[in-house]
Parts: sequence; structure tokens; C-alpha cells
Amino acid sequence: MFAMHSGNVQRLINILALLACLPVMAQESLTDLYLNGEYGKAIGIADEAIAAGDSTAGVLYLKALSEVQLGLTVQAIQTLETALNLHPDHSRIRRTLAGLYLQAGDYTRSRDHYVRLVTLDSIDVSAWLKLAEIAWYRQQYEEAVTELEQVLLIDSLNLEGMMTMGEILNRLNNSGAIVYYQRAFRHHPRNQKAAYALANLYIQGKKPHEAIPVCEQILDIDSTNIKFLKLLGYAHYKAGDPSSAIPFFRQANSLGDSTAFSFKFRGICHYLVIEHDQAINSLTLAVKRDSLDAEIHFFLGASLGNTGRKKEAMFHLDQSLHLMQPDPSIVSRIYAEQGNIKRLEGAYEQAYVLYGRAWNADTTDPMALYFMASIMDNSLHRSEEALLDYQRFIDRLDQVPGSASGNDQIPSIRAIVEDRIVSLKEELFFLDRK
Repeated sequence: MFAMHSGNVQRLINILALLACLPVMAQESLTDLYLNGEYGKAIGIADEAIAAGDSTAGVLYLKALSEVQLGLTVQAIQTLETALNLHPDHSRIRRTLAGLYLQAGDYTRSRDHYVRLVTLDSIDVSAWLKLAEIAWYRQQYEEAVTELEQVLLIDSLNLEGMMTMGEILNRLNNSGAIVYYQRAFRHHPRNQKAAYALANLYIQGKKPHEAIPVCEQILDIDSTNIKFLKLLGYAHYKAGDPSSAIPFFRQANSLGDSTAFSFKFRGICHYLVIEHDQAINSLTLAVKRDSLDAEIHFFLGASLGNTGRKKEAMFHLDQSLHLMQPDPSIVSRIYAEQGNIKRLEGAYEQAYVLYGRAWNADTTDPMALYFMASIMDNSLHRSEEALLDYQRFIDRLDQVPGSASGNDQIPSIRAIVEDRIVSLKEELFFLDRK
């Protein structure tokens, strides 16, 4: 998401900027060793210099850089902390230390140093971008937006700032995201990340026609880009032009793409233009890669249904139906929760209906029957109907001992219900309504 800014050229510039801080002999030795990749020797020379009382920023900085090259991040951080204590206004040391803390996942310390950098230099774009990155990771999106606004105030065409702003706003379902993607692509027309984000957002926003020229522009530059071939095919499909989509999915496949996505939408497009054999071939490959996609099973079944393979067609259509059905226990729980709400509101008739739906959705859990009976008994005072529901509750427990999802209260509830059944029968007997 965020590009690193510590390439070899910049590192060399940093080193040369510090040479003035080094004694001549240490300067030649440490610099040569570092540039020649002899990091262990460089650390040894630096340690000797430090032991001899040389605490200049350059010695400590080159030692830390050598430690970084050897993967000694903890030691490098300690070296830079020492350097910063001795040279608190040295922004390059602070920036490197902040970056190492960020790399190590210590966002609190990293942020403190980047805050210090922007305090010292309010137009430090690099530090503002890192602060936005940290805020993004911590899901403090408003803070990230504020910091990116500062970046774009300083440099209105900063690609990383525009792209990250677009991504954050898109995450927040803010329609302003597309403005930043459009600006990024307009000023950086060869940037594939900007193009992909923009085209994808056009498709999400139900404007697939606008995604097509964006994808075509990138493919004019990079004709074998599988990612954009797939996206262009999908844009044509979403635009209602399946025949135009097929060649792009086919080309992606020929270049080595074997994802379920490509085979799925290539197969669907073949189906839509009544090319059932080709649809079956593609969708069969798709279902092998993703057997839980209901849409793949549906179109494969529909394609097979147009041939003599009726048994296979029925199987895939059944699979599609099965995969589209939610878990009965979840549906039951939803209805039960709605029933609880209506019962607490005193809307007992509505609550009873909702508990009934919960029972119909999942008959392995009889608690819905208990709540239905309780409403009829205690809230609506309809004894005969309550007696029927209480009896259904007991009957269900007898049919499946230990049911009700392992509810520990079932034995005590059963005892209460059995007593209440006896009482209701007596009441109805004396009312001559037995």
C-alpha cells in the first residue's frame, strides 16, 4: 500500500551527507566497508571508534545501517536510539529510527518520531505519509484522511497520497474516493495501480462502460497483462456484452491464468450467447477450483440441461440450491431474537408468529416451542393452545433426547412444563373444556 523510500541511491546520499561528521580515517574505512558490503567489518570498526570515544552521528549511523543490512533490527534500533540521545536534532537519524520501528510493528514509537519530524518540518511529505500509514493500520481513518490532506496540500499530485486517500474513502463508502482515483490516473496514466483501482470502482459503481477505456489504455501499453485482461472481460460482462468479454477471458487463460474467476465468467458468457458446450467446459474447470460457488453450479447445471446430460444438470442445480440456502440454525436464531424483542415490547401475537418461524426453520431446537407455549399461557391466557404447544415441546424432547443444542436448562424447564401441563388439564377439566 505504501512504497518504501530508502533505496540505494537515497541511502548513499544519506551516507555522504554524514561524512563531514566523521574523522578522516574512520570516514574512509567505514564508508568503503559499507559500500563494499562488508557490514560485519564496518560494525567492528564502528565499535572500535565508539570505544575510543568517537560518538559522532556518522559513526553511529553507519553502524546502524550495517546492522540493518545484516538483519539485526533490534541492535540497529538500539544504536540509533543512542545516536538520537546524543544528537536529538538529527532528522535523518530520527527518520531511520522511525522507519525501523514501523518495520518492527511498534507503531506507537514510530508515530512519536514521525510526529516530531512534522513538528520540525511541517512540509515533510514522507513523514506525513508514514503517519497516515500508521493511522490506517490502527483503523483511525479520520486521522489518516487529515494527514493525507496535509500531504496533498503540500504536493497536490502526490501519487501515494491520492491512491491512499482513495482507498480509505472507498473503505468508508465515501463517494469521494473516485475523485482521487481519477486524478491519480489522469496525472499518472501509465500507473497500473491507479488504473486498476479506478476501473474496479467504476464497475462497483455500476458504470462498467467507463471502466472499459481505462483497461484498454493499460493493455495498449502492456498487452499480456492478465489482471487487466480479466478486468476488461468482466467490465464487458457487467456492461451486458458477454460476446465481447469472452476473448479477454480466453486470452487470460491462454497466458496461464487458471483461476475460478476467469473460468466462471468465461463460462457464464458462453452460456449467455448460447454456446453451451464451451460453457460446460469452462464452468467444469471453475467448479473444480471452487466447489462452493452457487452461481457456478447454477450456470453449469443450466448449461448441462440444454444437452442430454440431465442427471448431471440436476446434481449441479441441487448443489446451487443447497449452497444458496442459509444454515437453518442461523435462520432460527434470527427469528428467535426477533421474537424476544417483540415479547419484551408486549407484542405477544407477533412474538408468537416469530417463534413459530424459528421452530419451522430448525426443528432440532424445541426452545421456540417452549416460548410459544409460554406466550399463550402467561401473556395471551389461551390455555388450550398453550397446552398443545407445551405438549409439542415434551414430545420433541422425547423424540430426540439431549436435543435443544445442549441447553443445560432443559431438564428444569421440562419439569416446569410437565407440572404446568397437569395444571392446565385440571383447569380445563373444571371449565369443561378438556
